Amino acid sequence: MATLDRENLKKATVYIGETNFHERNKLRDMFVAQGLKQVVCHSNLESLRSQIAEVPPDLLVLADNFDPGIFNLVRDIRFQRVSDNPFMLISMMVSPSRRETLDMAIEVGVDDIIIKPVSSERIQERLKLVTFHRRPFIAIDGYVGPERKGDDRTSNVKRFPVINTLLEKNNGREMDKFALKAAVEGSLEKVLQAQLDSQSFRLGEICERLVQSYETHMIGEEVQTDLLTLAGVLRVASKVAEKLKDAQLSQLCLSLAKNVDGIADHYDEPSSAEIDLIRKVTAAFSLAMKPAQPKRDAFVA
Repeated sequence: MATLDRENLKKATVYIGETNFHERNKLRDMFVAQGLKQVVCHSNLESLRSQIAEVPPDLLVLADNFDPGIFNLVRDIRFQRVSDNPFMLISMMVSPSRRETLDMAIEVGVDDIIIKPVSSERIQERLKLVTFHRRPFIAIDGYVGPERKGDDRTSNVKRFPVINTLLEKNNGREMDKFALKAAVEGSLEKVLQAQLDSQSFRLGEICERLVQSYETHMIGEEVQTDLLTLAGVLRVASKVAEKLKDAQLSQLCLSLAKNVDGIADHYDEPSSAEIDLIRKVTAAFSLAMKPAQPKRDAFVA
């Protein structure tokens, strides 16, 4: 069974966000007892956010009542708006009486939920879990983070492993800023490609619905809404393709988006050629994706 290496864990960093002085000290002592010596406590969100931006931790631990802005912070981390490492481990301590914060923590992409009250045994258990059994990530519209479904899931959304610096350090591997940058960029490629794939699924769903509406002559205002949504999805796909340095796919998506916007202007009286274009959008997008070779680049939501 995999074990935590107390000597190696001395090189790992933990940031704690907790407003209560006594709770902060108690949490710090619990993590120190596991071999983690670089434990930094924060009493306000601003100082925590600044330090994350300067030096990302291997593990971020947040109390659910630390600050109302913690959920935006987690989302910003996952979308690389704060730190150079959007894949840092994030645990949130949640009171059993605050169901809404549990749901929000899951929605923004934390790795682990620790139900209060917290004990040394619980800390050790959850620390081992996130170190050795981290869930793979998914990347879809508005969400980058661990997949919540089990291995028997039926979803077509791709999942992929991401860098776990706590595991790397526990195993004695050096993680200087250059090694971290290379590892993060490798994981970012997977995020971008997964986002591109998710756009393909959405395109297919919307186009199928539109074609059915036109073929059955059931053309209401929802058709115009679908057309505008389709154009928006194509623009998002164009931006993702641009980040992957695929100029051809990016330009194709923009061109299709403009055509679909034009159809939306007279959605109730499209030409046969325009309906045929809708049929071909998904096929053209999927065909253009096949030769796309992801290249490393910064990920910005």
